[in-house]
Amino acid sequence: MTDNMSKEQSTILKGIAILLMLILHLFNHEEILTLCTPLIYINDKPLITYLVKASNPVAFFMILSGYGLTYLYTHNRLNLKDQIRRLLRLYIHYWVVLAIFVSIGHYINPNIYPHSFIHLLGNISGLFCSYNGETWFLLPYSIVCLSSYRIIKHVYNMKSRKIIITTILCYAIVFLSARHLGYNLPGNKLLDTLLIQPVYWVQLTFYFSLGILLYRLLENKPKFIKNASQSIYILLLCLAIVVKCQFKITIVDGLYALMFIFCFLHIKINGYLASILYELGRCSMPMWMTHTFFCVYLFPDFIYGFKYPLLIFTVLVLISYLSAIPIMWIGKRIINCMKI
Repeated sequence: MTDNMSKEQSTILKGIAILLMLILHLFNHEEILTLCTPLIYINDKPLITYLVKASNPVAFFMILSGYGLTYLYTHNRLNLKDQIRRLLRLYIHYWVVLAIFVSIGHYINPNIYPHSFIHLLGNISGLFCSYNGETWFLLPYSIVCLSSYRIIKHVYNMKSRKIIITTILCYAIVFLSARHLGYNLPGNKLLDTLLIQPVYWVQLTFYFSLGILLYRLLENKPKFIKNASQSIYILLLCLAIVVKCQFKITIVDGLYALMFIFCFLHIKINGYLASILYELGRCSMPMWMTHTFFCVYLFPDFIYGFKYPLLIFTVLVLISYLSAIPIMWIGKRIINCMKI
């Protein structure tokens, strides 16, 4: 096992993250028992409700982003121009998704798709997320990426304990202040959107900073970590999942994701499982942008019509993956034509 995270490992972890995202958005509902028929229960609660608590995809994606951009920073390859190009490529795929699903949505629910010209512009820019609430992540993620050089420059040489304490305190203060003001949810009005952005930026910066910390941990492993056996990491990973399944505390989600990723990197994944996770990771971006159109906004009756959680989840994974392939193809062609 190498000290650094390989590109293949990062992609596999993105595959895991997108699966966690689908679990979260499918079953994170109080009315879960009316939407499907769980077969496995623990303490009179469906097993799937516990798995939802262990699903924290945003932290996973941000930690991986923090790690990757820190790698570029330490190799003098992180600059604003390349970040703008990368984000433009991301937005091009997002616009392809909007063009397809807003067109479909217009025939299913014309009151929402496109609703009004202002809403259309707001969603195109990422300011609003009225077409797909789960795309709230797009704008604050872009802001974090554009400010990543300065974030890494200030955080990289800080002590690990100071990174965690400082970012947790900042997140807690901003989050609680926003809740006090009543701006704790993504809005479809410009004022709500602008007021919630500092909360999102601090939250994502916290996760991003843990990615910087992960890079340092992998670069400078203490001896006892290097000498630990794979079975110990498997045990620690299982323990972290069990503990997280018992609690749903937003502020520690990042620490759980960091623990998960760190342990996973020391566990060998081969064969078909690695290939499947890698392929899902490769398509994770368009899968993120499209899956809730299927299970929440446009075709929920079809998705939940498969009745059983495992079957519902499998169908959504397949549909989201199959939709991602042409979206990536179209996006790539546009990017090539624009020479971005």
